[in-house]
Amino acid sequence: MPRSARVFAAATAALLISACAQATSPATSGTQHTVPSASQTAIADAMAVMNAPFVGSLKSKKFYPAACHTVKLIKSTDQVGFASMADAQKAGFAKDLYSTDCQY
Repeated sequence: MPRSARVFAAATAALLISACAQATSPATSGTQHTVPSASQTAIADAMAVMNAPFVGSLKSKKFYPAACHTVKLIKSTDQVGFASMADAQKAGFAKDLYSTDCQY
């Protein structure tokens, strides 16, 4: 299997697992996900996703280079843009260590 197919399969499996875990978790049913107040300011300073060199997922709290194919898998409503890796980390986002095709 080509490397890109393996990476896509792994990313798809991770998304399915996290979606199933959220759907069946009694702790999350009926509650909204809130961002810690320390991160709210940093996220408020985030830039438009279209112009951002880094894009983060509000659900997974991971960020990726804008050119990474994983960004296409993130729902547009869950995307947030950052001007730098430092801005993303300041907002509480982390690099996705399993996204091997993304060049940070």
